[in-house]
Amino acid sequence: MAIVNVDHLAGRRVLSQNGESIGYIEEIVAESQGDDFVVTEFHIGIFAAFERLSASSVGTAVLDLFGLRRREGLYRIPWDKLDISDPMKPKLLCTKEELGGMKAEPESGT
Repeated sequence: MAIVNVDHLAGRRVLSQNGESIGYIEEIVAESQGDDFVVTEFHIGIFAAFERLSASSVGTAVLDLFGLRRREGLYRIPWDKLDISDPMKPKLLCTKEELGGMKAEPESGT
């Protein structure tokens, strides 16, 4: 298991297998396991950044104003589908087409 400082990953552009940019790492999701935290998934794309805004009522209002709460363009990539051996150049381990099945589902009621 590799240990990587999340500061080196946050905000990095993620490349597809053919070198195409799919977005930037906007959020890193981790779970507590004993004394450690283990990354479970990465949120990639412009709407992942807007998703962070929705934690506040002001952020939610902004997302609603621009119709951004539908979460299109947000990818949830499992930890094992992203090569972070070079934290400065994270790269997908699956095809971009496979990401279609990993897009975040819209929240109910939105």
